[in-house]
Amino acid sequence: MNFSKKKLRKFRLKGIKVNNKKLYFGFYGLVSLETGRVDSKVFKSLIDIVKRKIKLKGGKFWFYLNNSIDVTQIPIGTRMGKGKGNISKQVSFVRKGQILCELTVVEKKDAFDILKIAASKLPVKVRIVVY
Repeated sequence: MNFSKKKLRKFRLKGIKVNNKKLYFGFYGLVSLETGRVDSKVFKSLIDIVKRKIKLKGGKFWFYLNNSIDVTQIPIGTRMGKGKGNISKQVSFVRKGQILCELTVVEKKDAFDILKIAASKLPVKVRIVVY
């Protein structure tokens, strides 16, 4: 049996994430200030960098995004009318006000340094929040 996902059309995401405003596990976190799409490669590199930094400092890290939406792309040179393209990458939608990740580290300065590096990797504007 073929359990492939249905290919979605590209659409604009609107609205604010209302129910996800506070930190549940960590003392420090990142909250998005705008709505956008985050590529799976982007947050894989973000997770790798943050885990590498936490390994040195000692602490825990929670990441909430899930790459559940497939994005298709038609090959270059293909004329119109040949249908929808193949799945090229996976993305995750981020809404304004959504908590992206949480962090627990002993030193406050270390946590802020790690989250600044993580924020620089993301394509959306984020703010560091403290519990």
